Amino acid sequence: MKPWNKVFIACILLGFLMGCSAKKDLIVPSPSNRELIVLLPDPDGKAGTIQVTTRGGSQTLEKPGYSTQVEEISKPPTALKPLDEDQITSIFGPALSGQPDLMGRFVSFPLHFESDTSKLKHESMEVLSKIVRTINNRKSNEVYIMGHTDRVGAEEYNMRLSSMRANFVRDQLVSSGVKSSTLFVSSHGESLPVIKTEDEVAEPLNRRVEVIVR
Repeated sequence: MKPWNKVFIACILLGFLMGCSAKKDLIVPSPSNRELIVLLPDPDGKAGTIQVTTRGGSQTLEKPGYSTQVEEISKPPTALKPLDEDQITSIFGPALSGQPDLMGRFVSFPLHFESDTSKLKHESMEVLSKIVRTINNRKSNEVYIMGHTDRVGAEEYNMRLSSMRANFVRDQLVSSGVKSSTLFVSSHGESLPVIKTEDEVAEPLNRRVEVIVR
């Protein structure tokens, strides 16, 4: 393969860092040669979305293993191209070997809700106590609470509903003795579904709050 002046690894780790599971923009400065950007998954196989932008246009990386190149800042990034495992290892081997082991560093819990409410489903109520035990056992100072909805209803309404769900979970954790200063709450409405659907389709798995404990 041809050499690149700079190589970017776009690793999306779980989505707990604020907004990382949403689309992120990578604005590429003027390259002195060529630059390669590839989207790699986190250890559990999940990946977010990266939009690579130059003065000439943009490309969006959505699938793990896909790449784009920036050859000139005045031109758009090249068409998306998949890289196989051997190619990724050949190009990124030294960088990947230097990364910390992230397995077990974060624990994720999905909590599911009744339709059009901030009421937890019965089975998810039982998960709350498990989350509290995990926070206490890990002595965690970082707990991310992210609210989501399905695509039934208007976008603005779903943003409010996802906020209500996230704050409900936050209040439950605080009432169970978790320090509020350790909790980071965000809401995403219908923008980050687990299962992609058409508008106005009710999908129970998308009506959720994700709690990630560091």
